[in-house]
Amino acid sequence: MTNYLRYLRKLPAFIYGTLCICAILVWTAVAILTLPFYFLFRVFKWTQAAVVSYYKLGLILASEDVPFLHESVTNRNFINGLFVINGKPDIDKLRALVMERVICNAEPSYARMKKRVVKKYGRYVWQDEDEFDISRHVKFYDGPFPCNEEELKAILGELSSEPMPEDISPWMFQVMSYNTSKEKFAICIRIHHALGDGFALVGLIARLVDRKPELLRVQKPVPTPCEKQKGLWKTLLTGPLALLSVAIASSTNNPLLVKKMSGEKCFAWTKPLDLALVKAIKLRTGTTVNDVLSACLAGALRRYLKSEGLDEPGDMQIAVSINTRSPHKLSRESIPLENHTTGILWSLPVGTDDPVQRIYETKTRMDDMKTSSDWKIFGFIFNYVVGNLPEFLGRFSSYSLSRHCCLILSNVPGPLSSLEMSGNEVETVIAWPPLMSDTSMSVAVFSYAGTLRMSVMTDKAVMSDPSILTEHFIAEFNEMQHRVMASCGR
Repeated sequence: MTNYLRYLRKLPAFIYGTLCICAILVWTAVAILTLPFYFLFRVFKWTQAAVVSYYKLGLILASEDVPFLHESVTNRNFINGLFVINGKPDIDKLRALVMERVICNAEPSYARMKKRVVKKYGRYVWQDEDEFDISRHVKFYDGPFPCNEEELKAILGELSSEPMPEDISPWMFQVMSYNTSKEKFAICIRIHHALGDGFALVGLIARLVDRKPELLRVQKPVPTPCEKQKGLWKTLLTGPLALLSVAIASSTNNPLLVKKMSGEKCFAWTKPLDLALVKAIKLRTGTTVNDVLSACLAGALRRYLKSEGLDEPGDMQIAVSINTRSPHKLSRESIPLENHTTGILWSLPVGTDDPVQRIYETKTRMDDMKTSSDWKIFGFIFNYVVGNLPEFLGRFSSYSLSRHCCLILSNVPGPLSSLEMSGNEVETVIAWPPLMSDTSMSVAVFSYAGTLRMSVMTDKAVMSDPSILTEHFIAEFNEMQHRVMASCGR
């Protein structure tokens, strides 16, 4: 929730309820005034779709995919990933593997891996590549191979800053030998968010490996009809005020803000953290893994900002990505390639100095976010409204995100056990969400085989060396572990 809305909810129930009713009246008035124009626009959109269908120009993108195409030339919405695999790279074998397990997949959603995005009669459509060639999507890196982690980070930054060819489906694997003391190779992955979200990317990984991985299935409780009705009424009554608070709120105080992005991306990631240690802190404090990691991120940012000369950093408003899949879709064995994600604004307690106090404050704020219905209204707007607006209004709505948040935080549970690809062990799996709407930074927490890493992607103009932040994260985690275990052991 926005800082503004957090203060509103501390008001007496009568005043808060009155404000909710006023917000409903405001949005009702807006709907009445705009409804005739919206109706005309929908007729226009239907005509466009009819023309596209009649001339068989392609498959129109779903409304939940369109917002990810609201991007700038220098900052496109690609999810970036990294595999480090033991053994020698075999490009022909990898191409055959991708063709067999991904491209020629029976799952209908994977057909878009052979389609490019074009604009026809004002609509974005999936259109078959003229001549699909796997060698244009899976290829060897043509520069010097990396010999250490720093060189690998630099190559990732170089590849992610390059434009993607417009005449192919927006995804690419670049393979390179990783010339360390042990024989291994790296695969740098770029896949546009219009193809699928982070959870869908986990499904893609599951298809590439030799054995079907065991995935952590987040058990969402199945609501009863009464709970569904109660949740719907709560969303309808409180959602309009949440939406209005964002619409009228001024830009958030962003200490990471720069006047102009450079378009050059910088990457960093932590060493693997033992998930068992994180769970030990979680159990001692009665919190969650997400609470622990978010508190560490807040502490890392606090350390960084103080090192940059900011005496007393305040709380930072961030966007937290949320998987909106239903319990039924989460339980499916096969994960389709699609988008079912939204975000919610949340206040990261950077202003709290004490690590133990910070984790409890994080839990309080996380619990407030989980019990609110804000994400439902924002999810509805993002998935079903923004993509159906006129292009200029859709872009304006998408880019308003950078006004209200300092960074994007994503937490995606990965495979629980080690993976193998063509008989070779996958040593490392890391992913980064895009800098949506020119947001200053994206942070991801990705778990793999009993470990997890915090990874950072940012623009060079914002932070030229994000490894400073990942080092602060590790220092915060170590301090939190020491403080929590010491205090709980008394």
